[in-house]
This record gives sequence, structure tokens and C-alpha cells, in this order.
Amino acid sequence: MSRIYVALDLETTGLQAERDAIIEIGAVKFRGDEVMGEWSSLVNPNRPLSQKIERLTGITQNEVEHAPALFTVLPQLARFIGENPIVGHSIQFDLAFLQKAGCTFSGGGLDTFELACILMPYASRYSLGKLMDELGIEFPTRHRAIDDARAAQALFNALLARAQRLDQKIIQEI
Repeated sequence: MSRIYVALDLETTGLQAERDAIIEIGAVKFRGDEVMGEWSSLVNPNRPLSQKIERLTGITQNEVEHAPALFTVLPQLARFIGENPIVGHSIQFDLAFLQKAGCTFSGGGLDTFELACILMPYASRYSLGKLMDELGIEFPTRHRAIDDARAAQALFNALLARAQRLDQKIIQEI
């Protein structure tokens, strides 16, 4: 029986954990292709959203104003993740925001960006969307946390399948 992982994605007001805030969290617990559960929540960032973020995510100021505060959703997220490893695309970005909020996880993080750089050295770009397109994996809704978490799960599984086809000597070298 294979290991359980949790694919995680955040949507934020910007790119810097020190000054920006989380506006949406999405997580998918999975074992291979089997989805064992999903968890998501909008989060009130207690600040206005820029028009750029509203256009990118489709999340409106009105939606986040009525969303729960981060401190109320983090315990639920922590219970959902448990001690399972976290998978995500450029996962250190997401973990930095959660760490700033005082939420750390013991299972470690697996970065699909780093895995793709190793297993798909020919890719022209390594964004989540471009990798999904390159692999022919459907990814219709982008920049929403739960959809990006689902995409991270699919990408992780595709990359694991590629890794399993490699010669064992290459795997050991990596």
C-alpha cells in the first residue's frame, strides 16, 4: 500500500509571506490516484484585495470579507494534514505563509517544481499550468486553491510514474 500525501495550495494577496496574507487554502489528501478527502476555505485577510488578485483568482473582496479568519481555519487544516507529507508546486512559498501564521508540519514538503526540473529537463517552462499542459493533464480552473491542489496531486503522480520508469542506478544518483 502506497503512502498518503496531502497536496496543498494557497492563494494570497501577494508574493511575500512577511507582508502579504492568505486568502484561500485548498488541500487534497490522496494515496496514488485515490482521493481520500478534500478541504478548502476562503480566508479573510483583513485588508483589501488588489484588482490584480481579484482578476487572477476570481475571488472577490465581498467573499473574503465574509470568510473566517486565518486563526480559525488553521487548526482544521492541521487536523486534515496530520503527519502526512505535503506536496505542492513551489511548496516553500505556501509553507512560508503558514509558518508565518505559526503553523508548521512534521511530514515535510515535496516540491513538484523541483521534481519536474529533475524529471522533465526538456520542459520549456516549469509553472504548474505549463507542466500540466505539457503532460496533457486537464487543468481548466487555475489560481483557485483547491483546483491547484488537485493539479499538484495529478502532477506529483505523473512525475512519480516517470521516476519509477528510470533505471534504479539513476534514482540512486539523484
